[in-house]
Amino acid sequence: MSILRMSAVKAETGHASHASVYTAIHDGLFTVPVPIGQRAVGWPDHEVAAINAARIAGKTDDQIRELVAKLHNARMAGSNEPFKTDWFDRSARLKQQAAKRIKHTARATA
Repeated sequence: MSILRMSAVKAETGHASHASVYTAIHDGLFTVPVPIGQRAVGWPDHEVAAINAARIAGKTDDQIRELVAKLHNARMAGSNEPFKTDWFDRSARLKQQAAKRIKHTARATA
């Protein structure tokens, strides 16, 4: 198994931008990324391939949401914990922290 970074995910799926990938995640049509470093994320290649295959097969958005839920649960196989759905909360919190740093830096340089 390999982990695909954002550029590879966009190339594989046809998404034009980072924002379109994250919109698909928010809409439940794509899996959340896995952390691969302090500030780096990626997607397991088999998950990207499964979602692409479902799209090619003409699956509906609801069917793809079911697939995404199954892929998320498969990540947790072997552990007794459910898949954590707090990714969006953590992402929003990090964006807020970054915005505060930018504002603070702008005030300091003004």
